[in-house]
Amino acid sequence: MCNSCSKFCTSKIPIFEPLSLEEQKELISKAQHLDYKRGENIFHEYDPVDKIIIIRYGKVKINRYSMEGKEYVLDILTEGDIYGEQNIFSGKVFETNAVALGECGLCLISLTDIQQLILRKPEIGIKILSMVGQKLSTANELVQLLSINDAKARVAGFLLFRSNRIKEQTIELTRDDISAYINVRRETISRKLSELCKEGAIKLEGNRKIQILNRDILRDIFENEM
Repeated sequence: MCNSCSKFCTSKIPIFEPLSLEEQKELISKAQHLDYKRGENIFHEYDPVDKIIIIRYGKVKINRYSMEGKEYVLDILTEGDIYGEQNIFSGKVFETNAVALGECGLCLISLTDIQQLILRKPEIGIKILSMVGQKLSTANELVQLLSINDAKARVAGFLLFRSNRIKEQTIELTRDDISAYINVRRETISRKLSELCKEGAIKLEGNRKIQILNRDILRDIFENEM
């Protein structure tokens, strides 16, 4: 196990802040460290939730499909993100799929190891509950976003939502992923992004990078439709 891996796995994750460096190393020594290529499945719907997943590097798409086969993107995880903590004590199965959006590396920490940690340090359990609360708040924001009918306002709101989510001004997503995220046709997204670019709200860099230049313009467009 490399030092950089242990840093990615624990030091950037709030629930592990109560752990000493030695305790972090002990936890990571028990974890699985896996690497994936673009398009590889990490888990599927109905797989048992018996671990939490930490993104060491790269991006992971969390999605679900309708009965008709339409894809809905629920989240896109980046370096330092954690997934699975909201269901790890439920004894249930995953209700989503996870797919690598390029080369990525993960740490998988088992339910048993997390339970033992909480017995030793109950404050970790409190932090897990706090993270679950934050994710519920984020999910409510996305529901509010999807209630907007105007496509341009929905795209503007999504850019604000995603920027806040990743705490960055540059968003790296394909038009297809944005389409599946906010249920707007790909062609419409391209057109609305071009309009926002002309208005000075964003800058487009190739087909994947969107740099936010003026949040106030985006906010006005979004809030005018709420």
